[in-house]
Amino acid sequence: MDVKLNHRYKADAQQSYTLPSSYYTNEAIFNMEKEKVFCKNWIFAGHIEKVSEPGEYFTFQIFDQNIMIIKGADKTIRGFYNVCPHRGHELVEGEGKKSIISCPYHAWTFHLDGQFNRGRAVDQIQNFDNNEACLTAVRVEVFLNFIFVNLDPNAKSLREMMPGLEGEIRANIPKLDQLTLSHRIKYDIKANWKNVVDNYLECNHCQVAHPQFVELVDMKSYKINADEYYISQTSKGKQTLNCNVNNETSNEDVETYLSYWLWPTLAIDIMPGETGLIIMYIEPDGPENTIEHLEFYYLTKEPSAEGWANIEYQDKVLTPEDIALVESVQRGLHSKGYVDGRYVVDNGHTSISEHGVHHFHGLVLKALEGFKKNE
Repeated sequence: MDVKLNHRYKADAQQSYTLPSSYYTNEAIFNMEKEKVFCKNWIFAGHIEKVSEPGEYFTFQIFDQNIMIIKGADKTIRGFYNVCPHRGHELVEGEGKKSIISCPYHAWTFHLDGQFNRGRAVDQIQNFDNNEACLTAVRVEVFLNFIFVNLDPNAKSLREMMPGLEGEIRANIPKLDQLTLSHRIKYDIKANWKNVVDNYLECNHCQVAHPQFVELVDMKSYKINADEYYISQTSKGKQTLNCNVNNETSNEDVETYLSYWLWPTLAIDIMPGETGLIIMYIEPDGPENTIEHLEFYYLTKEPSAEGWANIEYQDKVLTPEDIALVESVQRGLHSKGYVDGRYVVDNGHTSISEHGVHHFHGLVLKALEGFKKNE
């Protein structure tokens, strides 16, 4: 059942208040988000290398929905609800490779494209229709060599929602198609998923909380740009992670720092230095807990010395700094002394501006209650 949503958010960030604290703690609102945000938008599932050969598959969860991603004999990547249409038994577990999909319960079988193959004694079922016994598909889109899933059959395509973004990122990483997963880290954060996203979408806290980060990038050139369904943060680089984040390089500007947040829960970071990117995707795990995943993609499976320096910096320095911040905020959201706050909005959209957070909050309200920009 929907709940009454009370807030003081306005389309004009200069006049607006943030989402109130209840949006970060209330279980009924979280249950609304499960249906209206996560079951109706593009959710990151993994890299295409996980299904590089026909028959390779893997499973993942969108809350209680178990999804199977599999490459067909025609080399098309498809997604299906991981459930047999006969009696509802789960079909596969984890990841692997199959030439035919077979249900462990009654041995009904299906082709890799989800079409019904055969089932014992189905010829004795009156008016049995093979088409009714196929696997139920979910929408899949490959974007930047990553697989995304959308449980809403009527949703816009990812490329339609984010026109030009793939080309922009590819222009900055010409060797994107050569990148491979080199390392993965998982964190359990005691904070609401929106709290984690809020933190990512502003750098107003960077000079206070991330002293080493502001040595890597030029905060004077830092810009935040909000498009309809994604937000970019860019800056010139000052240093590279040559095994020591404090080592100055001889270049005035090494490379550009780029970060892209894709609605609702994916972030892509490109750090100054070695070719590669970092994927951050978050899984809400209740109204006040979030599982965060970091995946590092480089040109080789084994990271270089600089790659390991970046991984260690993210894992031992930057991420713990952010986790401490958002967990403190989550505790503070329970205070009787706080309901909501104001956005710091800089007209130049520099590092101190929080208009990206405001934009994100608007997308949340649009999903939950159809909030329009002119309201």
